[in-house]
Amino acid sequence: MLIAALGGEGGGVLTKWLIEAADRSGWYCQSTSLAGVAQRTGATIYYLEFMPRTHSEMKPVMSLFPAQGDIDLAVTSEIAEAGRMISRGFISPNRTTLISSSHR
Repeated sequence: MLIAALGGEGGGVLTKWLIEAADRSGWYCQSTSLAGVAQRTGATIYYLEFMPRTHSEMKPVMSLFPAQGDIDLAVTSEIAEAGRMISRGFISPNRTTLISSSHR
């Protein structure tokens, strides 16, 4: 899951809530944030990975960086952020569900 937001919009808080909920529900999970200042200061990508826990003894190895075209769900705080995620190649029409606000 990828969350794209600007500073102060609550992306970090939402990420923390989602990771805590997943952990309490018995999922392997992790998150990281990537500050991106290519277009404007404060644009941040929060990347979260979730995987159901199995009875296997081996823990999964999770990525710390989103792979282009390999995102299942993307949530953006505004349409400009959605466009930025599309232009960076994170959104795949065959794989990604994109949820965005049309309000700016």
